[in-house]
Amino acid sequence: MVDAVGRFVDVSLHPGWWSELGPAGVAAGLLEALATARLKAALVPMILSRVDHVPLPMLVVRQRTPGDDGFLDAARDRIAEAGRLIDAAGPLPPERQFTRVVTGPRGLFRLHLRGGRIDRAEVVAGLTATDADALVADAREALRDAMA
Repeated sequence: MVDAVGRFVDVSLHPGWWSELGPAGVAAGLLEALATARLKAALVPMILSRVDHVPLPMLVVRQRTPGDDGFLDAARDRIAEAGRLIDAAGPLPPERQFTRVVTGPRGLFRLHLRGGRIDRAEVVAGLTATDADALVADAREALRDAMA
């Protein structure tokens, strides 16, 4: 599951996936599901525009203008928030620019990242269908850590 702009929110594993993909295919299946969810999130605005969808009216918040009480304080707050967003989106630190491995807390699921993007995923050998819940919890944490 992703949000409206494609950011990772949560992951689950349908019981049928395990028997269909097997332990070796589950990691790739989870990454494919994430990619598919992101693609769907990107397509929704285009589909809605083709069916003449009218978005709900937005709440209009009055912007302060020069001369209003608190104008400078509000402007400084917006500038500070923009600075925080720019810093958060800035270049990756050197330790994240190349490759790294993010492992879930249980050690069942690993993500291999290259340049901040998921390159591949893998699960530890020997997992069975009874490990599915623990695997999904591990994958969830690894994906959250990787996307942070």
